[in-house]
Amino acid sequence: MEFDNDHCIKMNDGNKIPAVGFGTYSPDAVQKSKCEEATKVAIEVGFRHIDGAFVYGTEEEVGRAIHEKIADGTVKREDIFYTGKLGSTFHRPELVRNCLEQSLKKLKFDYLDLFIIHIPVSLKPGPDLSPMDENGKLIFDVVDLRQTWEAMEACKDAGLVKSIGVSNFNRRQLEMILNKPGLKYKPVLNQVECHPYLNQSKLLAFCKSKDILLEAYCALGSQRDKMWIDQSTPVLLEDPVLGAIAKKYNRSPALVALRYQLQRGIVVLFKSFTRKRIEENFQAINTTRLLNPTTKTRLKHYSPQETRTQDLWTTLSFHLKMNNGKDAFSVPGFISHVRNQTHISSPCSIPVISPREVPCSGSPASAGDIKKSTLYI
Repeated sequence: MEFDNDHCIKMNDGNKIPAVGFGTYSPDAVQKSKCEEATKVAIEVGFRHIDGAFVYGTEEEVGRAIHEKIADGTVKREDIFYTGKLGSTFHRPELVRNCLEQSLKKLKFDYLDLFIIHIPVSLKPGPDLSPMDENGKLIFDVVDLRQTWEAMEACKDAGLVKSIGVSNFNRRQLEMILNKPGLKYKPVLNQVECHPYLNQSKLLAFCKSKDILLEAYCALGSQRDKMWIDQSTPVLLEDPVLGAIAKKYNRSPALVALRYQLQRGIVVLFKSFTRKRIEENFQAINTTRLLNPTTKTRLKHYSPQETRTQDLWTTLSFHLKMNNGKDAFSVPGFISHVRNQTHISSPCSIPVISPREVPCSGSPASAGDIKKSTLYI
């Protein structure tokens, strides 16, 4: 997949997306003002693709940052490609536009460039974005995501968004949308966790076959929050093979990891609050070819004993672990619940075993290779 002169990639609806984007998720431990400052730095450095979400709680700050850069002449609104995400408590079709309009109001935008379903799991509607019962367990909702998609299409027809897509969908969930009777617009992209330890090769191949872009979050490795991942899990940027490649080409491991994704035709998201890192990693789009795509060199795929956890586990937990320190759900219970929902009919094969037993490699689309203790949701 080739970039144009502006380092953009054309999506299946004819609109273009910058190949490198800046993420705006901000942990509770980080002041929201830092997200605002980081977004301004990103725009100054050259980022034109800004990735946000309703549930991040940073849209007002991000909006202020963008408008300040518009006011000082750095950019125009049409220069910025902004991605927003539909929260899981707004999956009912009558609520989709409400979520979008709240985001537009916070951002002070007339439209979003891209609007995507954040995660294919529905939660009980209401003011609480993470509704829990008296036992501290998430309260789910039953929604046919095909109807949610129709409401997304209506938002596009209304001119409130230019493009629509999905996030954290596996192959069968994508097929559910693609095979929907009366489909008007197919997803332009699928945003998933993707990095050298979770390369999503099978999901990438499927998306390419359907002219759907794959977009990578956590492109520099899984989140290291203690709530989400065993701290003994290998750190991607400390991988010896990645380090050796970086040393050979006089680049940072992060830059090599980002460039690896770009050369696979994947849109890459990057997040930092540090100007130096923001400046450095934006260079991934301008760096001369670092890697031979036919190279036989591969990063090590850690054994279950070495890994103790798996990125799929992190992906599931990412949006569903609470930031208030509570263990919000039992993953096997979560999987069992999702399996029984009528709106998710697809087999993302997920091992119902402890994290330390789950293989490191693979993806929601390819985990069917696992032979034991799998169930289909």
